[in-house]
Amino acid sequence: MPGPIAQITVPQLAEAELLRLHADRILASEALGRSQALEPLFRYLLACSLEGRTPKELEVADEVFGRSAGSLDQDASIRVHIHRLRRKLDEYYAGPGGGEAERLIVPKADYRLTITPNPAFHKPPPTAPFPRSLCLRRRELTAVALMLICTAGLTWWLAARPDAVEAPLVAARASPLWQPVVGNGRRVALVVGDYYIFGERDAEGSITRLVREFDVNSPRDLQHRVASDAHAGNYVDLDLDYLPVGVGNALRVISPILRRSDRAVVPTMVVPASKLGPEMVKLTNLVYLGYLSGLGSLRDPMFSGSRFAVGSSYDEIIDKQTGHHYLADTHLDPSGRNSGQDYALISCFTGVSGNRVVVIAGTRDAALMQAAEFAAQPDMLAQLARQAQGAASFDALLAVEGLGNIGLRARLVTVAKRSGETDWSGAGRQAFPDEPSR
Repeated sequence: MPGPIAQITVPQLAEAELLRLHADRILASEALGRSQALEPLFRYLLACSLEGRTPKELEVADEVFGRSAGSLDQDASIRVHIHRLRRKLDEYYAGPGGGEAERLIVPKADYRLTITPNPAFHKPPPTAPFPRSLCLRRRELTAVALMLICTAGLTWWLAARPDAVEAPLVAARASPLWQPVVGNGRRVALVVGDYYIFGERDAEGSITRLVREFDVNSPRDLQHRVASDAHAGNYVDLDLDYLPVGVGNALRVISPILRRSDRAVVPTMVVPASKLGPEMVKLTNLVYLGYLSGLGSLRDPMFSGSRFAVGSSYDEIIDKQTGHHYLADTHLDPSGRNSGQDYALISCFTGVSGNRVVVIAGTRDAALMQAAEFAAQPDMLAQLARQAQGAASFDALLAVEGLGNIGLRARLVTVAKRSGETDWSGAGRQAFPDEPSR
């Protein structure tokens, strides 16, 4: 767990958030194994801990294992299961969870979960180089790695600078777009739109290409592709994702806003969209920065209550009320200068537990970067607020004049109040370009 999260807590809410986030990671990692007893026991202890109570052994036996008081006299299985759970937690935090500064424990003679410093905390070891047989294109991998490192370092440096608190930032924080995010006491997850990529072997078994395909978005998708497509036998999982260039610039612009006017840093984490779990969706404020095509699990709620929809590709936005189609055309410029007009959406709405969700998404890099700049400028935010007319949830469509990956200027096309219930079920209300069969 990053230092700032461990060091900064929000009274009352923070303990429950941390318990849930730790529990979510443990359950997602399948660290409890295949035992049919340990996961229900773990979930029961978590629920009790969140309620602030410590159950008796009799309660655990009855509510988790359905055993009566009379059967406990000669039965030590409850304590055995507790011992096994403690051992599984120790194994998790000594292995996959070794990079977390804090950990969950079941205290001795207690049936509850608490948070304590992780004695096995260690910095991740340097990544071993790929063997010669992989022969990856070093320039491609180096570019991906440097972008991720620089983005993370620059984000936290900018967020911590004393001189980052300036009058324009104070004004931006007070806007209807940002005030609910920095002022409601919850931590913030900066969700970045990432993309899964894999390698392709040549005839000699060396990996010579990195590949991105719209319908292959995880190692599981790749396994299915390899199993179903005879021509995909040379594909290999490299455990790699990449971020578009525009995401780094958007992080640089938006991160300084996530400070309160009293100079206190809002507890913030950076999370790839592909790793956004249900606990974060429920407990944290979410700020998405990325392409429209990278929204991941935020895509359905984003468009379910929106007047806008995605067209035949993620370069096309449709206004369902007017029927107008907005097609990004910078990449279609026949002159090769890549000049033209791209589009972006800035959306804000309420999450599943009263948390706030802000989405800044562009068709391409130029649109994303210019939309982030727009969302950080007090005069643009004031224009946005005027057209939103007091609506707490709204979508704003921006037209961005671009030249290559550079956004030259942004124009606010329209602001529309969001209507109807936001759909968090995952069922979706439209077919998206990379899921035509939906």
